[in-house]
Amino acid sequence: MRERPLILIVEDNPAGLEIMQVRLAANNYQVITATDGEKGLAQAEKHLPDLILLDIMMPKMDGLEVCRRIKNNPDLPFMPIIMVTAKTDSKDIIAGLEAGGDEYLTKPVDHGSLVARVKSMLRIKELHDTVLEQSAQLKIQLKTAAKIQTLFWPDLPDLEGAARLWAVSEPASYVGGDFYDVITLPDRSILAYVADVSGKGVPAALIMAALSTGIRAEALLHDDLNSLLQAINTVMFNLASDEGYFVTIVLLRYWPITGRIELIRAGHLDPLIVSEKEVKKIPYLRGISLGVLKDVNFESSELSLRPGESLLLFSDGVTEAENETKELFGEDRLLDYLQNTQLVPRGRGLLDVISKWRGEAEVNDDLTILEIWCET
Repeated sequence: MRERPLILIVEDNPAGLEIMQVRLAANNYQVITATDGEKGLAQAEKHLPDLILLDIMMPKMDGLEVCRRIKNNPDLPFMPIIMVTAKTDSKDIIAGLEAGGDEYLTKPVDHGSLVARVKSMLRIKELHDTVLEQSAQLKIQLKTAAKIQTLFWPDLPDLEGAARLWAVSEPASYVGGDFYDVITLPDRSILAYVADVSGKGVPAALIMAALSTGIRAEALLHDDLNSLLQAINTVMFNLASDEGYFVTIVLLRYWPITGRIELIRAGHLDPLIVSEKEVKKIPYLRGISLGVLKDVNFESSELSLRPGESLLLFSDGVTEAENETKELFGEDRLLDYLQNTQLVPRGRGLLDVISKWRGEAEVNDDLTILEIWCET
């Protein structure tokens, strides 16, 4: 707002206009005027005043229409409007507020009421503009954070033989708490996982970054998945358990040449094995989410990935994606798609299906998919 706020008075009565102009000028406000609705609208669009005093009953265009046009114009900034009326009928006051007016005064205008309402509306204008400025700065910061978060997504390695990898992670907002990683180990096996931090936004993204770094630091120090996940659980418990955050994860070690997979989970959705003939869930593995308890054990299992099969890891942003009617995508739609597609990576097609099904609905949750498949 300007150092001296600019006030536009739109009033067709010369005496009333002069009185308000003198009183406001005496309080160190800049004042411009208009004597009918059309001129008032033109003045508002040209000078963008900090406040408008708008008479309702005027020639050419009444104050209600002027107010509606100003409030409905997305190119104009927020300008508080005080409706001024000679009527004390509540219907007239309600009509002014419904048209978009922010406050009202009745004629004859009392000097004390005029100054008090003007000060009040200008404070609201100042707060509104401050919030907009802070919001714009926050958007810039979040865009920067989003670019930084993409640095955590790994370059997927080329696997030996017929094994292939594909992955994607899409935050619901600028940044999110879903993440995945693929780490090549010295024996040419890979460590891969999909994880989901409770909550969304900046706090979840910061926890994601810390945990991703922790997993990479611990990956070479443990020979078995249970001891690795125990170490990561300790990191998570110390990091954010007091704030109520936890992490679900499904983690595996894969040997591309043999197709052997060791698998472990902590509170996460069960992975799926997909072939031309069927879709199978991995047998349930016990394991509480990371960060809930300090001392835990996790159950692991082994399986083999055969030619033509995919192993699909995903976050609940897949099954809990909402459309415009708040309906969940759900497990049935997920299984139906996977049972009726032969295209690989199946995850890429699934992502497209979810996007089309969501339509114009706002993205409600982070979404991550990681797929390993073996070509025939």
